[in-house]
Amino acid sequence: MIRTTLLTLALFASTIAAVPPGGGTGPGGGPVAQPQQPPPAPAPPPVAPVPAQTGATPSPDPAMLAQAKNVFAQLQSGKLDRLLLTTEMNTALTDDKLATVKSSIGTLGAPVSFEQEHAGTQTGLRYGVYLVTFSNGAKLDFLIGIDGQGKIAGMRLTPMQ
Repeated sequence: MIRTTLLTLALFASTIAAVPPGGGTGPGGGPVAQPQQPPPAPAPPPVAPVPAQTGATPSPDPAMLAQAKNVFAQLQSGKLDRLLLTTEMNTALTDDKLATVKSSIGTLGAPVSFEQEHAGTQTGLRYGVYLVTFSNGAKLDFLIGIDGQGKIAGMRLTPMQ
C-alpha cells in the first residue's frame, strides 16, 4: 500500500452580526434577532502555474530518464547520493523524510515500466513527469526537476488512483 501525506489548508471566516440602522430594537426595547447570513466564501488558495504546453510532449531525454530511474531506485533503497541534489533540496529532504519515502515505495519492487508523461522547462528548471508502474499494479507519478548545473532541485511522488 502506498501511504501519502495530505496537507490540508483550512480557511476560516468570521461571521459578524450586523445591527440595522436605527438601533434595531424590538418589542420591549430589546434587540431584534437578525438572520445571520453565511460568511462569504473564502478566496481559493493560489495555484502554482501550470507549465504551458506547446503541443505534444517532447521525446524522452535519455539522460534525464536515466537520472530519474537512478534517483527513484535510490529513493526506494533509502540511500540517496546527496551530491546529486541542490543545496535547498538537500536541506528539504531530511533523513526522516527519506525514510518515510523508502517505507512507502521500497516494498513495491523494481518498476516494470517508467514512461515519460510530460517534460518541459519552467523557471529555468528542466522537468520530467514519469508514470512508474509496478508488477502488483501500483502506479506513481514521479516528477523530477533539474537545474542548470544538472542538480536535482525538486521531486514529487503522487500515487495514481
